[in-house]
Amino acid sequence: MKDEPKSKPASALPFKTVAEELAFLRKTFRDLIGTYSSQIEGEIVQLHAAVQADGDSKKKLPPSRVSDLRDMLMLLRSLEVKPTKGRRRDLKKVETLVEELRVIADRWG
Repeated sequence: MKDEPKSKPASALPFKTVAEELAFLRKTFRDLIGTYSSQIEGEIVQLHAAVQADGDSKKKLPPSRVSDLRDMLMLLRSLEVKPTKGRRRDLKKVETLVEELRVIADRWG
């Protein structure tokens, strides 16, 4: 009969190292989320400024711009997310929406 392998003493196991790496992972994740959030929010602010500038303008908008604004409104109203669930797919929906809105606004030159 074989002898069972001796288990290492708790002091030889990498508990502290794993705990430190988990703490680093948590901080890295928070930094990633913060940077991602700042980027998306920055794009939304730029879109808002572009739309607001048109609204503040005294000149008449071309029909294509009016159509673009209606398209943007439809896209914005069609967003369906559940923020309380915190799902990655909802973040992707917001990111995709912002990208679609950016494409429309970029046509304005």
